[in-house]
Amino acid sequence: MDFLDMMNRRHSCRAYDPAQGVSREELLKIVEAGRLSPSGCNSQPWKFIVVDSPEAKEKLCDAIVVGDGVTGAPWRHQVPAFIILIEKKAKVMPMVVEYYKDTQRFAPGDIGAACMNMCHEAFCLGLDTCMIGMNDQAKMEKYFGIPADCIARVVLAVGHAANPDAPVNKVRKPLEEVCSFNYWE
Repeated sequence: MDFLDMMNRRHSCRAYDPAQGVSREELLKIVEAGRLSPSGCNSQPWKFIVVDSPEAKEKLCDAIVVGDGVTGAPWRHQVPAFIILIEKKAKVMPMVVEYYKDTQRFAPGDIGAACMNMCHEAFCLGLDTCMIGMNDQAKMEKYFGIPADCIARVVLAVGHAANPDAPVNKVRKPLEEVCSFNYWE
């Protein structure tokens, strides 16, 4: 399959078949795709926690609800496995810190790249994913032992779509609107 074809077919799944599980072998392949991702100054500012036991999944389902019951994943209880992508303190070259006054300048992008590579690997394995950006950091720390100086940036839902033959309705801005050559137009 051509990469752009994959990009057109891959989508954020929000309805999972809870009867179909995801093996640890598949989950480790997905994490490996994240581990192999590029990162600024090769800092690799990440830690991945795979959540696949019923008890841990219940805790995660609670932790991705914020405030007064707000969640970006009302379908979360259907998901057979999750991967928490945690941003750790980056070790970058001194000139980066000197210029930006920040060790984390590249870290959010690094986490995003790792997450997208994980989504692509999952797709290649016949699995579906959805990136969940909302979570209660205090609960993530409490439930999963995440140190206070690390941020649970993204939770990746992984499983099989409840309706795998549903058409993908990908809505994107036109190329001309998001791309120009040599100058902002």
